[in-house]
Amino acid sequence: MLGAGMLCAATQLVAQTPPLAPLVLRVPGSVRYAALNGAGAAFVGDAGAVFGNPAGLATISHIAVEGAYRFEPQSGYVGTAAAAWRIKQFDVGGGLQYYAVGTDSALVVPTGLDRPHEMLGVGSLVYRFGLLAAGASVKWVRSTAAGLEERGVGGDIGVAIAVFDIMAIGFSVQNVGGNFDDTSPLAMPRLTRLGFTMNYVDPQESFRLRSAVEVQWPEGRAARVVLGGEAGTVLKGVGVVGRLAYGSPWPDYQPSRFTYGGSVVLSRLLVLDYAYEPSAPFADSRHRLGLRLTL
Repeated sequence: MLGAGMLCAATQLVAQTPPLAPLVLRVPGSVRYAALNGAGAAFVGDAGAVFGNPAGLATISHIAVEGAYRFEPQSGYVGTAAAAWRIKQFDVGGGLQYYAVGTDSALVVPTGLDRPHEMLGVGSLVYRFGLLAAGASVKWVRSTAAGLEERGVGGDIGVAIAVFDIMAIGFSVQNVGGNFDDTSPLAMPRLTRLGFTMNYVDPQESFRLRSAVEVQWPEGRAARVVLGGEAGTVLKGVGVVGRLAYGSPWPDYQPSRFTYGGSVVLSRLLVLDYAYEPSAPFADSRHRLGLRLTL
């Protein structure tokens, strides 16, 4: 009886602990968003929006391209690429993210096994009508470790309201319905996000000052709040913008409370981004570099 009771209690405890998404789904798809502690639901006009809120692609003028690289402990890394193209009232976009898990090569090479890694592919379609935009994404995830491979298929939906360059509101639901592949044990928990950004000065002028607020509701976990901002100076298309954000932690998965970063604006079309995430306990700090091109 005692053993049965303990087993039942343990089963309930396990059942109350929601599964974590693969690492590749928890890394922000843009360096800009990484510096803002993952707050990107209400940022519009970047190709990296395909990884968070597809509706954020709606304000792209013609073409947007973005690439990023993040350093991980023990020679691991994260590589990201995204692109989007506007076709009248529609936007199409796609992105790839590859997460090579850091590990001691001396343990991998003798076994003949590949380094543990995860891969994410995303395709998005957005329709814009006036200030309102709505979009959807299809995503494919693959996780490989110790010679075993798991795959998952999911989808995101999102809406955005962009009032010129003044303010924007974004809402997205990532991994709607979880993993659509019923035969796969890969967890793809739902993540709901609501964000708001406000420009306090005209971004077409010399100064930059923007705030960002986002609330995130991970499936089975308490809500998380992120507060951040951008500030800087850009003269004749060249300048520097800094970023700082604070995010409340999640139980069982705690990104850094504070994140930092910035951008070097090289021209009106080209921006070099940097993000710094102070480490979780017992891990190295993480640096990330990226490049954005908009036409």
